[in-house]
Amino acid sequence: MARPPRHRAHTVRTPRHRHRAHMARRAVTPFARQVRDADVTLIVQVTDLDEARRARDAGADVIVAQGSEAGGHGGSRATLPFVPAVADLVSPTPVLAAGGISDGRGVAAALALGAAGALVGTRFQASLEALVPAQVAKALVDGRGGDTERSRVLDIARGAPWPRRYTARTLPNAFLDRWRGREDELDHDTTAQQAYRDAAARGDLDAVPVWAGEGLDLITSVESAGDIVAALAAGAERALAAAGNSHG
Repeated sequence: MARPPRHRAHTVRTPRHRHRAHMARRAVTPFARQVRDADVTLIVQVTDLDEARRARDAGADVIVAQGSEAGGHGGSRATLPFVPAVADLVSPTPVLAAGGISDGRGVAAALALGAAGALVGTRFQASLEALVPAQVAKALVDGRGGDTERSRVLDIARGAPWPRRYTARTLPNAFLDRWRGREDELDHDTTAQQAYRDAAARGDLDAVPVWAGEGLDLITSVESAGDIVAALAAGAERALAAAGNSHG
């Protein structure tokens, strides 16, 4: 999530390096036909109903309904009411729920809300395979969901041209504390921006963003991605079974 190109994409590659999936945010329409003509699955992440409608009309194969509890950049809609609204709007296109989902109970909740599954981010940052420094993984395990916050401060300092409406949820740090509420001033303070870049080059967590969602309270250890997937699946099965049993 470090840089926000206009059409942000994630691809999954096979051993022959053919793209199988393309994940985009927001303005997908200009490239949707090219992606689909290449026989590539088009996944679009949305943060409001207008974006969901545009993604549906562009022919997205999968739509990710991202709630504001998610780590990194996003909108202002809460996951719980947003996911079913998107599912109803874009049906029969499959929807994945995102935002604050860190264990199997969250996956089960996503299914109950009408999603076909969940897109999990922060939990996998605290995995053995994650391409993050060990100090970031430790910060995630030690952090709490209530400590995270949405802000533009670190984007301004990084010179990242995200639109104002897409704030970024991170753990707090000293630079964010210093400039919180002073975004316009920071935007014109080149000395502070250079100080940020110098600290970021050193990997100083008092400056660089640690992307983190509100599901942080449920992350208590760094595990392999395979073990995390297994725990998510098993936890979802238990939660769904318990919900079914509670209704006799």
